[in-house]
Parts: sequence; C-alpha cells; structure tokens
Amino acid sequence: MSYPNLKLQIQRDQLTWFLDLLLNEREVFQLSASIGIIPDVDRLYALSKRELLINLADAFFGTVVPKKPTLENSDTLISKPGTNNGEASVEELASEFLTEKAHAAISRVGYMEISEIETFFKTSDILIEAGDFGEVVWALLTDQRTAVVEHGYKLLNTTYESIAVAHTNGYENLQSSQQLEKIGPQEAYNLEDENQQVRDSTPEIAQLEQQLADSKADYVSLEQKHSRLDQQRAFLLEENKGLKTKAEGYHDSEKQLKKLEEENHILREQVAQYAEDTAALQQLTDERDLLLLEKERLTEQLQEYEQIRAVKETFTTDLSLVEEAIYKGHQGLEELQTSLHNHFDALESSHQAARGALNQIRQTLAYLDTQQLTEGEDAHPMTAEQPRVGVFVDVQNMFYAAKDRYGRRVDYIKLLDLIVGPRYLMGAYAYVVQIPEIDQAPFLSLLEHNGYTIKSKDLRLRGDGSAKGDWDVGIAVDVVSMLSSLDVVILASGDGDFCPLAELIKQQNKRVEVVAFEHNTSMDLQQIADQFFPIGDELLI
Repeated sequence: MSYPNLKLQIQRDQLTWFLDLLLNEREVFQLSASIGIIPDVDRLYALSKRELLINLADAFFGTVVPKKPTLENSDTLISKPGTNNGEASVEELASEFLTEKAHAAISRVGYMEISEIETFFKTSDILIEAGDFGEVVWALLTDQRTAVVEHGYKLLNTTYESIAVAHTNGYENLQSSQQLEKIGPQEAYNLEDENQQVRDSTPEIAQLEQQLADSKADYVSLEQKHSRLDQQRAFLLEENKGLKTKAEGYHDSEKQLKKLEEENHILREQVAQYAEDTAALQQLTDERDLLLLEKERLTEQLQEYEQIRAVKETFTTDLSLVEEAIYKGHQGLEELQTSLHNHFDALESSHQAARGALNQIRQTLAYLDTQQLTEGEDAHPMTAEQPRVGVFVDVQNMFYAAKDRYGRRVDYIKLLDLIVGPRYLMGAYAYVVQIPEIDQAPFLSLLEHNGYTIKSKDLRLRGDGSAKGDWDVGIAVDVVSMLSSLDVVILASGDGDFCPLAELIKQQNKRVEVVAFEHNTSMDLQQIADQFFPIGDELLI
C-alpha cells in the first residue's frame, strides 16, 4: 500500500491537530514508543498527550531525529508487531500505525465510488460528532484513486481552517466578556497596582514563590507520570489478560491438534494396512487369473493329448493288423518284391503320362467350354492360355478346423481337383508339423502320390511346457518366391495372419483365392480374397 506524502500537503500544526483527532491518549503513547522519539522512558511517561503529539509532528517533519530507546528500559515500551524501531523512517512507521488504526474505514472507502465519497463525506460535521473524522480522512488519503486523495486533502484543510477560525474568535470573545463582567475600569486599574506591588516585594518572597511553583510543577509532573503509569499498568493488565486467554486457546488448540495427530496416525496406519491388504488381494487375484489361464491351457493340451492318444491307439491297432498281415504274407511279399520294383518304375512313368494327358484334356475341355459360354454365365471366363495356379495348404489349420467342428478329416485329393479345376497347376504344397508321438508317414506318402510336395518341420517344445509349430512365415516366403511364375495363388487356410500376404499378392496384379472352413476363416481374409471357397461335407471323409 502507498502512503500519502503529508509533508508537501499540510503544516506541522495541522498534522498535530489531525493526529489529536485520530488517536487517543494510549495510541499516542504507543506510536511515540514504537518510533522512539524520546529515548528516555521516564520522560516519555511524564509527557502529556499534547506534548507527545508536538514531538511526533516535529519528528515527522525532520525537526527531531528519533533514537532507539536505552537497553535497560526498552522492555517497557510497546512496539507494534512488524516494526523495527530505529531502522524504518518515521513516515513509514507512523503511516503503518495509522493505517492499522483506520483499517475498517479503509475497507469501507475502498468499496465506495468517487461520487458516493463526495456525497457522503462532503462536510466534516457528522464525522466529527461520530468520532470517525480522523479514520475516514486517513482512508481517503491512502486510497489508490487520485480524485479520492484530493477530496481527502480538501476535507482536511477545510475542516482545519474552519475549526481554527472558530477557536480564535471564540477565545477572544470569551476573554473580553469575562473581563467586562467581573471587573470594571477602576478595579482593573487597582488590580494592576497591586500586581506591581507584589512584583516589588522582597527577594525572599519571590524565591519562596518560585520554590512553591517548582514544587507544584513537580507535583503535577508526578501526578501525570503516576496517571501514565496507571494507564500503562491497566493497558498491560488488559494485554496480559488477552494473552492469557490466547494462551488458554492455544493450549486447547494444542490438545486438539495432538488428538487429531494421534487420530491421523491411526488412520495412516489403517490406510497402510488397507493398502497392504489391497496389494496382497490384487496379487492373489492376479495369481488366480494366471492359474485359471494355465488350467484352461492344460485342459486344452489334455484334450489334444487324449485325441492324440486315441489316434495313436487307432494307429497301433492298425499297425498290429498290418504287422499280422505282413507276417502272414511275408513269404509272398518277398516273391512279389522283385516284380513290384520292376513294375513301380513303369507305373510311375504311366502316372506322369496320365497326369500330363489329364491336364491336356482339362485344357481342351476348358477351351471348348469357353467357346460355348455366353456373357454372364461364368464369373471367371477362361482363355485358351490357362492361368498358372499355385496351391499352398496349411495342413495344421485345416486338420484342427475339421476335427474341432465336424470330428472328420479333409479329403485333400478331392480338394486339389476341385479348387484347381481346368487351370494349369504349377505346384501344390502341403505344410505339415511333425509330432513325435504320431507317425504321419502313411498320410504324407498318400499326399505325395497325389501331386502334393510335402514340407514338414518338427514340433518345438518351449521351456514353459508350451509348444510351437506353424508354417505362416514359410508359406509367405514360398508364395513370394514363386509369385512371378503364378497367375493365381490359392491359400488353403483361414488364418487371419495371411491378410498382409494377400494384400501383397493383389498389389502384384495376381489373383488370390482362399479355401477353408467358413467358421474358422478370418472375415478380413475373406474380404481381401478375390474368391472364397467354403469347405462343405463333400470334401470331408
């Protein structure tokens, strides 16, 4: 907050008069003590309010330089909190003291508009009668608005001038009337003669009178000092009473705070225990979820194991029957072995020739069909030059899809003939994962003798007991490596991981077709494929 520069606006007598209106006797004493204008404490107590106000005005205008009180008497002074005696200027200390005194008036003036201030504080009569003149004027002088400050100086100067004129006229009239009422001209002349005679009396009488006057002055000084001390004692007692009340309040507050701290400590312990219990419960919940997942995985593995064991038992039974048949026909087999080897080469040559002739017949039939088809009768019209087709079968995907849904197996021979049709087959690849407990040699031999190229890998067991065996990357590599020599890529799998591969095939302006079980095929893969062939009962055995 900015304080007014009173030195440039008012005079010393005017400041003394203003402080007399604003402060009571105790507050004048407090301000004088906090500023330190009288270093001698005993003398400070002996001065009257008027004398203290004159000293304050002199210190304010620089006539008297305030000094710190002496050390032995400094404990009796009342310093306002927040001040540092002897270090801050008189203007700062006095302004801060007066601002605290007029705090309520400052708050009230701060909420008022300039027009309201000029209306309500136009004259000082009501303010002086209510005893609020000093506080209101100080509130106006410390306001941040220039117009309000100017109005405050105007009100201060106008009031001071009116009161000074009234006081001077009243005093002169009162003195003249009193003299006229009490004595006449002759009595006044006689009174003057008597005074002259008294003045001409002996020196002893004058000395006694002087001593009497000095004693009276000392007595008055002592009475004033005694009165000051009584006031100071009453003030200190009142402050001591207030401090005791505050101390009791602080003591009760300390008890309450201690009680609250104990309750807070208990609550903290409960919260910590609750956090530990919550963490333990969460850990148990996580472990339970992991155990449930492990249980589901083990259940699935157990079901697969049961299925594999059932297949193994079937193969074992078939193997026993075969071994028995082999044992019974061992002698005949030995006799036929030589002729079988001789005929096998011829059969293989005949088989290759038959496949070549079959492909030639299919091409011829396709050519004849294209000559007879009308527009709109076939979704994929063929030309004389047949498209080159590559078939890639994910055996594991097809096997488990047929087994889980239908409990049957896929007829891969019929599947190949159906999906290739009259088109030219560049190659058919069957990707198999070998399981150590299952002998798949007869199945693989059957596929090889019916036009499939077998690619197999062993099932890998992880350290945690899980197994891994898939051909996703291998199939993708083979398709990309053969893509330049193919016109159509047929994927026999419903795995959605082949979506990026299908996108790549179409970007190379190649046709991609998918054959799989509809319930086990990714919707994204179906949408990307140029054609989707759902497997039905006709391809199951």
